[in-house]
Amino acid sequence: MLLSKMRWEYEHPSEEKVKSLSENLNISALTASLLVKRGIEEVEEARSFLFDQKAEFHDPFLLKGMKEAVERINKAIEEQESIVIFGDYDADGVTSTSVLLHTLKERSAIVDFYIPDRFKEGYGPNEQAFRYIKEQGASLVITVDTGIAAVNEARIAKEIGLDLIITDHHEPSEELPEALAIVHPKQPGCEYPFKELAGVGVAFKVAHALLGKLPVQLLDLAAIGTIADLVPLHDENRWLAKKGLVQLRQSNRPGLKALLKEAGATLEEANEETVGFQIAPRLNAVGRIEQADPAVHLLMTEDKDEAEELARFVQELNKERQKIVSTITEEAIQMVEETGDD
Repeated sequence: MLLSKMRWEYEHPSEEKVKSLSENLNISALTASLLVKRGIEEVEEARSFLFDQKAEFHDPFLLKGMKEAVERINKAIEEQESIVIFGDYDADGVTSTSVLLHTLKERSAIVDFYIPDRFKEGYGPNEQAFRYIKEQGASLVITVDTGIAAVNEARIAKEIGLDLIITDHHEPSEELPEALAIVHPKQPGCEYPFKELAGVGVAFKVAHALLGKLPVQLLDLAAIGTIADLVPLHDENRWLAKKGLVQLRQSNRPGLKALLKEAGATLEEANEETVGFQIAPRLNAVGRIEQADPAVHLLMTEDKDEAEELARFVQELNKERQKIVSTITEEAIQMVEETGDD
């Protein structure tokens, strides 16, 4: 038997803060304690978290760089330029890519997507991909869930005449890429009131700005990426997850229906566990075993037969992923047991 050498240490929240929330909101001490542990310590903040059913999403134009990004995208749409969405290969990246694809197609843009092969190209934008995209006739690249570290790649894009808009949520470094626009809540000088959006959350804000209204029809995808990326579920992330799950249960996406059918579940009963343990692992499996393109096609297709075929393919990849994980776990346990306590 493999015994843990770690010791659990329990954090005890302030009794005074717990008592204040419990008395002012008429909630149990346990609920109040959980709120304090999550950093929700003020009465009004807790009230909003627990009871506010009319929470509004923040204005997308509060994000630094959004105005410039939308202006350039609108110009590309009007002049029928070729746009490429450059995504990441995990569930957050796949849903981010799908959110912007849906949005730009709704705006009648000429748009395609590119997700790098993790085995051949590694993570994020790369020079070879940008040169290929340019050769294919594109003039604008929009990254989703990636790009904030692509300093050299941004220089290459500029050299070859490829306009670059970066939308991302990963931690920025001191040197930012020289892009036409960067939409990132954590970049210096950004006054957006919520900093913890997932990549799909940032993409959703771009969609909101481009469409001029809250894209309710995309909340299901936003919820999947937000929950899958394990970002803190408070403020806008909580709204995306909560309202998105309602939208997910009403979704008519053939791909999601087919995927959950393969998993032995249904959309009508979908909740956060459905996303976390059935949808997200299957979307992640595609990019972990091979290129992630089929996952995007699954979320984008409107054809029932194609959806079922793609869902079966994704299910097989997920089974392969599970076998790999099981083998690695067994080997790791065997190595630890063989080395003993030394």
